[in-house]
Amino acid sequence: MTEPTEPTEPAEPAEPAEPTGHPDGPQGVGGTDPAVTRHPGGYDTPGDPALAAVTDRFVGLLGADNLVEFSLTPFDHVGVPVWQSWWSEGERTSGGIGYGPTQQRARVGALGECVEHATAARSLPSSRQEEGSLAELRARLGEDAVVDPRTLGLPAGADFDDDRPLVWWPTRRLRDDATVWAPAEFVASSGGELPAPPPGGWLTTPVSNGLGAGSTRAQAVSHAVLEIFQRDGNGLTFRALDAGRVVELDEVTDPSTLVVLGALRSAGVDVTVKLGATDFGVPNLYVVGTGPGDDVVVATACGEAAHPDREVALSKAVLEFASARARKAFMHGPLDRVHEVAPDGYDAVIAAMRPENEEQRVLDAMVGWLRMPEETWRPLVYSTVLRRDTTTAFSSLPTTTVEGHDALLADVAGRLAAEGFDILVHDLVDERGADAGVQAVKAIVPGLEVETVAYGRIGERNAARLVALGRDDLMRVGERPGEGWSQVHLTAAGRERLGSDAWLDRRAVDAVAADLLPLYREPGRHTAQQVLSAGGGARV
Repeated sequence: MTEPTEPTEPAEPAEPAEPTGHPDGPQGVGGTDPAVTRHPGGYDTPGDPALAAVTDRFVGLLGADNLVEFSLTPFDHVGVPVWQSWWSEGERTSGGIGYGPTQQRARVGALGECVEHATAARSLPSSRQEEGSLAELRARLGEDAVVDPRTLGLPAGADFDDDRPLVWWPTRRLRDDATVWAPAEFVASSGGELPAPPPGGWLTTPVSNGLGAGSTRAQAVSHAVLEIFQRDGNGLTFRALDAGRVVELDEVTDPSTLVVLGALRSAGVDVTVKLGATDFGVPNLYVVGTGPGDDVVVATACGEAAHPDREVALSKAVLEFASARARKAFMHGPLDRVHEVAPDGYDAVIAAMRPENEEQRVLDAMVGWLRMPEETWRPLVYSTVLRRDTTTAFSSLPTTTVEGHDALLADVAGRLAAEGFDILVHDLVDERGADAGVQAVKAIVPGLEVETVAYGRIGERNAARLVALGRDDLMRVGERPGEGWSQVHLTAAGRERLGSDAWLDRRAVDAVAADLLPLYREPGRHTAQQVLSAGGGARV
């Protein structure tokens, strides 16, 4: 398995039930005492032994000999802690990026991402499976025991009907622990986790949205579901489709948030917080901005978060934005700088990356970005990513204080249930791992949607949103408008709610993101630079 192609920002690193990390001493921002980590604002905090204990459990599950870890903080002058972990086990590999107010927390975030992907890589290929069409499985197992793929956001125009053969993997419905079967490509997070394809191939490209890890199942599932909230809520309102809804930070009280905002602003970064959505009464925020000397890769850094508590959502989004600046410089910047910072063992990771294994259009788009002159990319970025149209006060956003991961999961599950949505969970850790205090899951919420711009995946929810936004250049309801329009796969109930068939102009969607595809999908680390080097090109 190679590192999965990800949206611009990695999935939010797992935050353990006991905030986790490792007292990393010299790797800390400005610190050398192994019992101390330093915040970007300059104040020191003791390393927490409980955090180190959780880190040890993560390392134990992954295998210390399988890991290459180091701080990415030097890749950005802001100094907010960022960490990277690379895991390899035979042919299976994956990377994790973590962030936090300290190097201790950043390291565990990176390990948490590795845990998510490593447990998926280990467990999914041998997962129990069923084969057959939707009609066959429902006749055999019962209608309530099988997910209709139309509720999972199929690509518009995909060759699908109730009789198409599929491979199905089991999930457990959170509200009653019943087994519910879902198509394997929606449970997997990368192609390397899938078994042999069914006749006709897979319905869509797997994505990692909905992965979660932590010390308890409640923590892993709540983490995963909040990521689903995040990407469902902002997919049609940011990046190439940015709505320009700026959040005025009038009443921010979280000390960590204020410290990181201060560090960014002191470094000359113009930070802008934006509102993605408030669906389900959950603030869905993202943070963008640019500073002196930024290139197109760093200038398009973005941090995203959704959480019932607006202070928590803001803190996570700000920290992820700060980390994205370093992450993107590391993953797509000049290899000379990577060699300067990374330990010797990382050379083998760079050498193992294969541009030919990447999704070609994604790799080409990133190489094009790296060659793009500033006079071309800057107007593009300012008219989309950094657009500012309206202002909303932070203090006006909904907020709910939730204490503990059990309560958080109950809160988000209750919000979904109130609007008719279920949470499906595939557990990625066996009993031995769970007994060791590590949990990882892939969660699915049928009806919520992701990847409409990158892969044309769309169902009733995003079709209705595009109609409400007045985007008849992209979406029409009724008779097919003409050539080039692809039918949206809807359930009978969804078609009734929309009033007729729905159609997406996939060529028009591709045109919207034509010069901005790297905002949605990135190639594997270092591969774009390998292409530049092989072609004699050099990053400007």
